Amino acid sequence: MVDLSNKRRMAAEMLGVGQSRIRIDPEATEQLQDAITRESIRGWLSAGLIWVEPRKGISRGRVRARRLKAKKKGKGQGSKKGAKGARIGKKTLWVERVRMLRRKLKVLRDRGEITNQNFKFFYQQIKGGQIRTGKRLDEELVKISRR
Repeated sequence: MVDLSNKRRMAAEMLGVGQSRIRIDPEATEQLQDAITRESIRGWLSAGLIWVEPRKGISRGRVRARRLKAKKKGKGQGSKKGAKGARIGKKTLWVERVRMLRRKLKVLRDRGEITNQNFKFFYQQIKGGQIRTGKRLDEELVKISRR
């Protein structure tokens, strides 16, 4: 068995990695015995007889799964403390609701189910808070279509 520890050390220093990550082609041990300078080591690196093993990582998949499970757990009705408005603010709920209604209104206008005049009318009603739910909007649309 040929001692290649010096070659391994030189290659590790040149590549800036640990000696344990340096791999040497077992069939090329006789050729590598003659390599005593850094220049010759560089040649063997480019030839592919000496290479660096990739880093070994520790998988965090199990940790992520555990965290996700813990996040889902403990959100039941009995674990909730504080008023409804403390968990999700009134304004946030309002903005979400208004955006949903406006989106619905725009789809109806684009499909041609309501006129531009009706669109403007309902848009203002949503803004003013007269129409607060999708169901109420549908009811109002039915009233308009009967006219």
